[in-house]
Amino acid sequence: MIDRKAFDSISYSIAIVGSCKDGKFSGCAVNSLQQLTSSRPAKFAVTLNKYNVTAGAVEQTGAFSATVAAADCPTDIINLFGYKSGRVVDKFAAYEVQTDAAGCPYITDGMAVRMGFRVLQQVDLGSHIMFIAEVTEAEVLQSGGVLTVEAFRNAGKDVAPNAPIYRTLDENYGYRCTVCGYIHKSEELRDSYKCPICKAPASKFEKL
Repeated sequence: MIDRKAFDSISYSIAIVGSCKDGKFSGCAVNSLQQLTSSRPAKFAVTLNKYNVTAGAVEQTGAFSATVAAADCPTDIINLFGYKSGRVVDKFAAYEVQTDAAGCPYITDGMAVRMGFRVLQQVDLGSHIMFIAEVTEAEVLQSGGVLTVEAFRNAGKDVAPNAPIYRTLDENYGYRCTVCGYIHKSEELRDSYKCPICKAPASKFEKL
């Protein structure tokens, strides 16, 4: 027996991972960035959903940026990077974008920490890919703590449906849009249903 409520005692920071593929910026909100070693350079891991455009960009370039959201990060930023698909919207368009030495994009609005990474290894986890990487750049953008999954949920918000932490979504529950990757959390899918992200019809969804 596995009671998934047991996972709720562990919280995670929310970060935005950014990369660049074929000259196009991509980014997504994650709750899976974690430090693995304190060696120099320090090694981290991040897990990305295979359906996210960002995962493909990191695979191709072997590099990514990660900015950890500040405790007072505007909800609009998390909603944009966590719920919108990079296939249908330029998530960075509304912000002043900077790039690290590897050309990976990041924003500083609402962010507490910024880091750059070089991928060393990747592990196929089925629906997700774990990237193990070493830190190439790091700086503190502002003090005051970071935004955690627990704080975000306590504020009445939903964690992004493609987030890799298992307690936020049972991967065998719901329907996935094959066009943009959006996941509709429901036991049934009406014939008249349309994807709220890319407007694809129900026929374009696959049951998980």
